[in-house]
Amino acid sequence: MNVRQLEVLRTMIRTGSVSETARRLGISQPAASKILGAIEHDLDMTLFSRAGGRLHVTREAQELFPEIERIFGDMATFERRAAELREGRAGEVRIAAAPVLGTLLLPTAIRRFAADRPGVRFDAQVLPTPEIIELVRANRVDLALVQAVQDDTLTIAARLCVGRVVCVLPPDHRLATRPSVRVAELAGERIITFYPNAPTGNRIREAFRNAGLVLESVVDSNQTFLAASLVRYGVGIALVDSPFPFQEYMADLVVIPLEPEIRFPLNALCSRLRPLTPAAEAFAHLLATVAGELAESHPGIFPPDPA
Repeated sequence: MNVRQLEVLRTMIRTGSVSETARRLGISQPAASKILGAIEHDLDMTLFSRAGGRLHVTREAQELFPEIERIFGDMATFERRAAELREGRAGEVRIAAAPVLGTLLLPTAIRRFAADRPGVRFDAQVLPTPEIIELVRANRVDLALVQAVQDDTLTIAARLCVGRVVCVLPPDHRLATRPSVRVAELAGERIITFYPNAPTGNRIREAFRNAGLVLESVVDSNQTFLAASLVRYGVGIALVDSPFPFQEYMADLVVIPLEPEIRFPLNALCSRLRPLTPAAEAFAHLLATVAGELAESHPGIFPPDPA
């Protein structure tokens, strides 16, 4: 039995009239009678008794009516769910973000998105960049919020912003009153920075080599928050990403740009081989909007370079 047959049967039970059933469904009366006869034949059951030139609903048909209503209720739920998914108002957005982006962008973006689309849930992880890329390749996350990476399996879902490397100092440090600090001025300092195999960590070490220095860090980390906390506790000075809410969490520390400047683009990446869901695509666009707003107010964030 198909949906059209169920629709005719449902309407006939509701109205008790073949002519009214035909009128409501936009078919001829003979067509409606033929469908009802086919249903009785397929079910091997009498659903309508004939008396006084009219069809009357039998007890069996009445017993079946709640089941028919349940089927149509399930279909309506299915269609509603499909529409919500199609319009990005339901489903799940899976995100893996580098620590600095997870801290700075995600809270604001998720709050706004959830207010507008409460039917969408989030799975958000903060991880090192290599792990994030593997999750995208394995189809375990929709969006990767990371520095630009060269990978043929990935593409840019949204250009977010550009960050730079900054030097985080205690307020009584000899360089704390400078507008910027040059790499050559950091000779002999106890440096806290990123791992050598991290994108920013590698470029920082390259800048030291270009200045004729070897960076011998006292602590390597993968988190700006930890590096800045170590500065607060007197372990050393930190060279880290600028897109971090220093004023919110570390207002007692001094943050100044490193020269020569080291800039890096931050993007929302996705798989080139798999299209984003409507919800994930909408969230990527919102991330770009939030990043653009931050670029106007945060001293360490700049608008993305033109595509």
